Amino acid sequence: MATTQKVEWKFPQKKSPLMKIETVTISVIAILIFFISVMQTDNILSGILLGVSFIVLYMVLTYIIQKVRVMEELYHINPTHFHVTRKTRFKKTSEKVPLKTVKFHKLDKFFLGGYLLSEKAKHLLFFNTKKELEEFEHFLKKHTKKHT
Repeated sequence: MATTQKVEWKFPQKKSPLMKIETVTISVIAILIFFISVMQTDNILSGILLGVSFIVLYMVLTYIIQKVRVMEELYHINPTHFHVTRKTRFKKTSEKVPLKTVKFHKLDKFFLGGYLLSEKAKHLLFFNTKKELEEFEHFLKKHTKKHT
């Protein structure tokens, strides 16, 4: 089997309106709104209406913000460096981190995110799929001296 010399991915890849962490947070808040409303008014219908209206309002605001503030991140890792390019509508920034300076990394397979801790800074990571995260983790463990 050929060894991979680089791993690349773009975030956000698909046009998904929410990330997993947002979905979980919004669901918990909507449930709290429902229960508090039902306890205050003794009316289940008002709880349902307030919970649904909160979710609809959040989705509309999220859609507007995504259209106004276009954001894209391109990640590239090879055996010597980790490189990330962040683009918004008005700005483009780029970071290049030598893998030998990476001291620690932490990845969350449920929320599809994580970070790299280098000698200079903390570098946030976002993934579209669990497969991308696992490929990155395997490549990072293979090409760094300290496995965390």
